[in-house]
Amino acid sequence: MPNALRSLSLQVKTFGACRCKVSSTLTYQQGKNMAKDFTTSARENRISLWISVSFLWGTVFYISSILMLGFVSEYSGGHFHPDLLDSIKSYMFYALLILAVAIGGYLGNKLYDPTGAKRQQRINAVTAGMKEQVFVSFVGSIATSFVFGLMTAFAFWLSHLTFGVAFDVPLRTVLIGSLANIPAGIVGSLLTGLVFLVLKFAGKFPTGEVAS
Repeated sequence: MPNALRSLSLQVKTFGACRCKVSSTLTYQQGKNMAKDFTTSARENRISLWISVSFLWGTVFYISSILMLGFVSEYSGGHFHPDLLDSIKSYMFYALLILAVAIGGYLGNKLYDPTGAKRQQRINAVTAGMKEQVFVSFVGSIATSFVFGLMTAFAFWLSHLTFGVAFDVPLRTVLIGSLANIPAGIVGSLLTGLVFLVLKFAGKFPTGEVAS
């Protein structure tokens, strides 16, 4: 979990501090205010950013976990092919788990790095090209994708107990399915790295902000 926490911390800091161009349908003042609020949130290490980033990646891994669990269940035992309604019911529990992860990550980061200095040092190293030039938070992304795979299975199990959603998946299949979800984490790490590269070339990558 420490690697997953550091991965989430870096993504919160970076995506929160990046001032992205606003769509042409917005006025200049609206775009300016949005960028200011977003950057302020990142500088102050607000919990709202932890929650938003956690839900972003959590939802991506929720979808990939369902696909992987369904695929693995065909070969290692069990039956896991939920329909859309069952997936939505289970997501209600999954959302609570994501919220717990986000709050726990935020509080843990406050204890581990209360000033944001450690995270800033890492971002500076990434900016300087000293580390993670293509894959960002590689180990953390692997750990995160595996953990979210377990969380997906747990959410469906809770939904099975509460709403009667079909869930006949042995623990062995859950573990293998969560491992099979790791490629999704690797792809996420690569995509994040590509975004960082684009931001660097565009001169938009944050370099001088530390959380208070």
